[in-house]
Amino acid sequence: MRLLLSFLLFLPLGLYAQGKLTLQDKPFTINHKTDKEIWGWLEQQQGFSALNKDQKQMYYWTNLFRKNPRYFMDTVIREFLRQFPEAHTNEVKSLEADIANIKGPLPYLAPESGLLSMSSLHAQDLAKRNGVISHRSSDGKNFQKRLNESGTYRCGAENIFSGSHSPLEALILLLIDHGVPDKGHRVNLMDPLYTLMGASFSVISAETGVWVQDFGCF
Repeated sequence: MRLLLSFLLFLPLGLYAQGKLTLQDKPFTINHKTDKEIWGWLEQQQGFSALNKDQKQMYYWTNLFRKNPRYFMDTVIREFLRQFPEAHTNEVKSLEADIANIKGPLPYLAPESGLLSMSSLHAQDLAKRNGVISHRSSDGKNFQKRLNESGTYRCGAENIFSGSHSPLEALILLLIDHGVPDKGHRVNLMDPLYTLMGASFSVISAETGVWVQDFGCF
């Protein structure tokens, strides 16, 4: 069995929450035809070509969700729940309701150098601390301090996920937000204010690692 953990800071409310979900030890597989519109848009964004494969996939899947949340729910998440029925928790119903309330597509999230650096540094820092989950860096800087040092943003938030290396599995579980009362990861991923994202991964072991998503807007 593998243990998947997720944690968040939702900046506007300053709330922390966490959840745990244990899934079968097998990969998630899905037959999906790449959305050429999203991939083409990403390839035009500054800095995208320099990202590694997993980072590119995190941007792709996150923007596929934001382009058409209902499609993502009905295809990608449904298939995940079919392969991992233990993930079909009570939170799935609230996710369906939240997605139904989204009016139209959400803005795409573009890579941005300040947020990329911020997410990379924090993912590495957490991995070096044996996977401890915290929005405070090892040198004592909280999220707001790290955000301010990364650029001048009108808004910002951070999601941290510890578990599977897979960017798609991480995204799905952040959306389900099992055991997270305020559904803050989900709120961040559905927030139309955000147009920028830094997404980085750091390895803890062969089975686990840390994903950090930092959101922002100018």
